[in-house]
Amino acid sequence: MIKVLSIDGGGIRGILPATWLMKLEELTGRPAAELFDVVVGTSTGGILALGLTCPAAGGKGYSAEELRNLYVDHGSEIFSGSPSADAGSRARYSSEPLRGYLQQYFGDRALSAALKPVAVVTVDLAHFTGLLFSGGGLDQDPLGDAPMALAALATSSAPTYFEPVPYTEPDGTRRTLVDGGLAANDPAFVGLTIALVQQRTIRQGEEILLVSLGTGEQSGGGSLEPSALSQLAHPDQLAVLEPVIESLYGAPGRLARQLLSLSLGERYQRLQTELLPGVDHALDNATPANIAGLLRTAEAFLAAESGRLEDLAAKLTS
Repeated sequence: MIKVLSIDGGGIRGILPATWLMKLEELTGRPAAELFDVVVGTSTGGILALGLTCPAAGGKGYSAEELRNLYVDHGSEIFSGSPSADAGSRARYSSEPLRGYLQQYFGDRALSAALKPVAVVTVDLAHFTGLLFSGGGLDQDPLGDAPMALAALATSSAPTYFEPVPYTEPDGTRRTLVDGGLAANDPAFVGLTIALVQQRTIRQGEEILLVSLGTGEQSGGGSLEPSALSQLAHPDQLAVLEPVIESLYGAPGRLARQLLSLSLGERYQRLQTELLPGVDHALDNATPANIAGLLRTAEAFLAAESGRLEDLAAKLTS
């Protein structure tokens, strides 16, 4: 069986999928990188995907707990501090804290060093196109064998929150890269496509198990947070634009999940939950109180779905 892991975007709400992966690692006694054959992610999910497949100490990927510590221990620093006014940036936050921690985690490792096939979604504003940073044996055209740290920064640089990431392809094409949530906040179809290619070529006849991890239900269900609307439009326009933007970013994800459920049946496992009352869905609310609320939300899901997680762990180790 080809086992695929897909992780949504959601900023600080990456605490949820990281916690659920910790439980799967506990139930199976194995690191997540050994449980899955393909790992994909967008934005915060892209950081997790790359971390799980990065050959860290001892040649193994980071544990889910080590990756969750990035959010719990350093989230407030990542979402703090404005860019220098001299740089003329319109971003809300400086990218330097996030860049620094990604460098600590990934060092100078290239995508080709990934332990498993991995892909993360980004968007090029200069050419209005969605793209994949990929490694671990996957085709790397057109972005090439980029550093993992750069791919992690590019997939998670949400417009209006962080500055775009400049990048030059091997053929000299210049890109302006931002958060992949603008193309696919839920990248499950990316994972399915990679698995289908493997099914057609090197793993013929094997079924596909797709495990898709959400980051908490939010208004609109997409990557563009309602709290960012005030930076994208005049206040008088918000009432008109909000339903349009919610449909634009939320509807494709909901439709994709319906189609995945129809095509894969029980071999499509979507783990998602509503945030507990009082927990803010904003991707940049990294206050201690909100981080504690996200942790409670993640644990409440585990308690409510313990049987389902045990069944999933059994499937992943069968």
